[in-house]
Amino acid sequence: MRGRSVLRTAILIIIDMFLLIGSWCLAVYIASYFFIHRNSHFDAVLEAVIKYGYLWQIYALAAFWLAGVYRSLWQHTGIGMILRLTFAVMACNFGVYVTLRFIDGISWTNPAVSMLAFFFMLTFSGGIRVYVPVSREIRRWWRRLRGKINMGRTEPIRVLMIGAGEFASTMLLNLNRHTGDSRKRRVFSIVDKNVHKHGYQLHGIPVEGDDTRIPALVDKYNIEEVLIAVPSVSNEVLREIVKYIPTGRCKVRVMKPFAKQTAAPEETLKDLEISDLLGRPETILDTEGISAWIKGGTVMVTGGGGSIGSELCRQILSFEPAKIIILDISENNAYNLQQEMFAVHGQAAEETIEVRIGSVLDEERINQVLEEFKPSVVFHAAAFKHVPLMEECPALAIENNVIGTRTMGLAAIKHRVKRFVFVSTDKAVNPTNVMGASKRISELVIGSLNAHESTEFVAVRFGNVLGSNGSVVPLFQRQIEMGGPVKVTHPDIIRYFMTIPEAARLVIQAGAIAKGGEIFILDMGDPVKITDLAENLIRVAGFIPGVDIKIEFTGLRPGEKLFEELLLDGEGIEKTENDKIYVAQPAAMTASLEREIADDFYKCTDKKSIMELIHKYVPEYSQLS
Repeated sequence: MRGRSVLRTAILIIIDMFLLIGSWCLAVYIASYFFIHRNSHFDAVLEAVIKYGYLWQIYALAAFWLAGVYRSLWQHTGIGMILRLTFAVMACNFGVYVTLRFIDGISWTNPAVSMLAFFFMLTFSGGIRVYVPVSREIRRWWRRLRGKINMGRTEPIRVLMIGAGEFASTMLLNLNRHTGDSRKRRVFSIVDKNVHKHGYQLHGIPVEGDDTRIPALVDKYNIEEVLIAVPSVSNEVLREIVKYIPTGRCKVRVMKPFAKQTAAPEETLKDLEISDLLGRPETILDTEGISAWIKGGTVMVTGGGGSIGSELCRQILSFEPAKIIILDISENNAYNLQQEMFAVHGQAAEETIEVRIGSVLDEERINQVLEEFKPSVVFHAAAFKHVPLMEECPALAIENNVIGTRTMGLAAIKHRVKRFVFVSTDKAVNPTNVMGASKRISELVIGSLNAHESTEFVAVRFGNVLGSNGSVVPLFQRQIEMGGPVKVTHPDIIRYFMTIPEAARLVIQAGAIAKGGEIFILDMGDPVKITDLAENLIRVAGFIPGVDIKIEFTGLRPGEKLFEELLLDGEGIEKTENDKIYVAQPAAMTASLEREIADDFYKCTDKKSIMELIHKYVPEYSQLS
């Protein structure tokens, strides 16, 4: 590729040298023929060209080189190139004029001739350089014209583009190049919030107003697809845009993260997803710190086949551990994850991934697996988490979430695991349900186990995760597929959300910076009204909220509260080096607390005694009626 670039530059240099001489000959000929009427002087100039031609070629080479003309990508000629070219042509023509006027003594070489030569050379040199973009534009114009003629044969996808900036400009030029679609795309109109662009055209496409014009333009042009060609658009702005789009008629496509501006649409755009409307800026990780912690070590993930556990396994693999042990009581979940990672990562995953089936309550099985692999890190994500189901049977919530955590923790100490990361929840803060209370007691167990000082125990607390098993998003999506209604418990209920990949990344990052005893709290961003979430899911599915799909309010479920919290009273909070991770310093706990908790719950025989012990260890627990 570099050899071809050098060859093109050499050809351009030669062309520019001869253009300088040719431009002067043409200028003198025209001036002598039309204005001076002394054609004999043309012969004198030809003699001067022969005499000083080598000197003029040096002028051209030096001026063009110093102006940086040959370092510019002439396939993408812009105003910068034109300015550099103008300066270079002016400089070398001035050198020729001085040579003829003062060195050779040709008295009739007046500035008018030099100006004609300047005009010719700038026109010819510039024409060579703009040939590619001009010919490309002509071909695009011809395709559009031909498309109009053949419109009845192959109807293009009718597109409305949002955004009239540089990205949109490049996308318009590349829209129908390298497309895998059988149908081409044709942009009929553009909208942009910048009022100074309204009434103008971008590559022949009219800019017809702002976002509020979207419904009218969709009707006017019978739009099938809306392309949001705005890089780094915020989620708030995206939500406002989507409100104007009749998603029942139009497919909505948005930019992929870190998309290249010059890529084909298939590589640049993706269908709108709910995470685009609720997502946050990309999490920046300390990859070096995580790699130093995980690379070459053995990592175990309990509940490894679940939503959070499986994503932890996917992301841990990128940090090159020696082994990843997936421990899960569900053989289907564990097997499916294993096969997925084999398919995606091939031999690297086959050499790294190990699956073991077992319950976190089975002390013998846990010790057997830990003895087999001797992990240095354990991520404990196994838990019961469905709030209404745990309300019905609190004994199982305590057994699996509390006793299971203690069993795993004691086994980790016995087998000298270096760090144990417990995945908690915001429902553990001032809990109003058994599941949240069980997670809070598990945090107490983790704090107590950390007092043993042989293994570093930490907890990571965060809110709802988009798309996780049992979360509201899959439930709403199933309800939409069935034609509705979408059932929301309360019109004012709010929750914090993050995506599964972001939650897993931050859990890994928190584990990497832990020293033992901390409760890490993830920055969940702004809370989201569940009603807004339901409406956006309906729009993404291509329906109109309240018209095609109804929203029905059913009342709060047992143990459910209107809003969640991330911090208990009295827990001091501090920043960490990652701006999305905070650390709370809970009160110190004795090493005997975990034993006391276990003994008390082993004595419980009925639901009433279990609820009394929950109140004992979590006095802030308040049961909602």
